[in-house]
Amino acid sequence: MSSMNSYERVMKILLGKREEVDRVPCVNFASVATVDFMKATDSFWPAAHKEPTKMAKLSSAAHRLCGLDNITVPFSTVVEAEVLGAVIDYREDKIRWPSIKEFRVKDLSDLKFPEDVAKAGTVPVITEAIKLLKEEFGGEVPINAYLVPPFTSLSSYLMDTISFLKCLIKDPEKIHALCKAVLDIYVEIAELYQEAGADIITLHEMGASNDNISPDHFDEFVKPYLKKIISRLSVPTVLNICGSAVKIADKMAECGSSAIVVDERTPIREARKMVDRVRPRLPLVGNLSAYWVVHLGPVEKIREAVSRIIGEGVDMVSPGCDFWLETPTEHITALVEATKEFGTPPLWLKGETSHKEAAG
Repeated sequence: MSSMNSYERVMKILLGKREEVDRVPCVNFASVATVDFMKATDSFWPAAHKEPTKMAKLSSAAHRLCGLDNITVPFSTVVEAEVLGAVIDYREDKIRWPSIKEFRVKDLSDLKFPEDVAKAGTVPVITEAIKLLKEEFGGEVPINAYLVPPFTSLSSYLMDTISFLKCLIKDPEKIHALCKAVLDIYVEIAELYQEAGADIITLHEMGASNDNISPDHFDEFVKPYLKKIISRLSVPTVLNICGSAVKIADKMAECGSSAIVVDERTPIREARKMVDRVRPRLPLVGNLSAYWVVHLGPVEKIREAVSRIIGEGVDMVSPGCDFWLETPTEHITALVEATKEFGTPPLWLKGETSHKEAAG
């Protein structure tokens, strides 16, 4: 079993076959770009958002240099908003996250639907990068592509957040109308990634945490649309919500994804209990702080945190969100090495062995 590669390890867990893996994988289903990785691959932002070769190089750096068990594209949360007509500031002058120049959507009529989604915004760059990665890493390292689903996309990038949240309470039908109107575009983007060779699709729904909306609102405005997207895809899916998910971990599980990711604000043991009530053994990924632990370190703190969360029962070790841009490469290496050390063999296999011994 020791000859398993990253692809087998991660995919088996997502397919519900965790008892067949040799160790706990170390992954990040959100952005894996750092300034160190940009320097190492000569693939800097904003060029790496717009050039497939640079995107492929930068996205595979965490695997190549540190042994991370997956590759993730893209590195931007505004891809879908741009497809629907948002004007993006790619920060040509410094390495910063792309952002929206202005919130243009107040009504349904303000959305601009592309004639061809495959050619809109940076979608063609991402699909081309996936093809390049698939050629090089197919069957060895899983290629994950994330999208920002309708709720977060609308509430954070297309509409002004305050207006959106007011609308949620005063004019809920308008929010449903917007979500329904754009839904097929998001499915199409995910399908394009899938066709290009993505092994996993992550739905990065950071706008839907307890910090932003109530669990009832999650049920009404987030879950139905996530379920629809997930049901139309054929590859395993991951639902990643950074922000507190203490009151919605079970609701996240009900969306139908192959795994869920939570961050440090959601205790693993608590999330496990909630998830098991609705989908026993659904893989739970997380929940290290991308900033306080992985970015700031030091290495000893990273090791302690990894050991702790493996003990608490995560199925894959991961930060709860994107790597912080200034994260030192040695911290990501330490993260992977600690996962190998404390996660071999996985706790669930140790448990099974001890039960067998006890029975024998």
